[in-house]
Amino acid sequence: MSEDFWYDEPGDDLDDAAETLPCPHCGTEIYEEAEQCPVCGNYVTFGTSIWSGRPIWWIALALVGLVATVLVLAGLAR
Repeated sequence: MSEDFWYDEPGDDLDDAAETLPCPHCGTEIYEEAEQCPVCGNYVTFGTSIWSGRPIWWIALALVGLVATVLVLAGLAR
């Protein structure tokens, strides 16, 4: 076996296995590291907030549960 077998040719990129995600604006598959979508031109910002993508009723229920927990722990509600 020759050593050329393990040699990577210049220009051979191993980026084929790079992670892709859908653009949050147009849905086109883009690289995870992309700052801007090459198709629609919008800047890519994926929501990292716990509240992003949640329906309003879910947020309201979480806040009511939080307030109820604080009241019970404070001894105000029995």
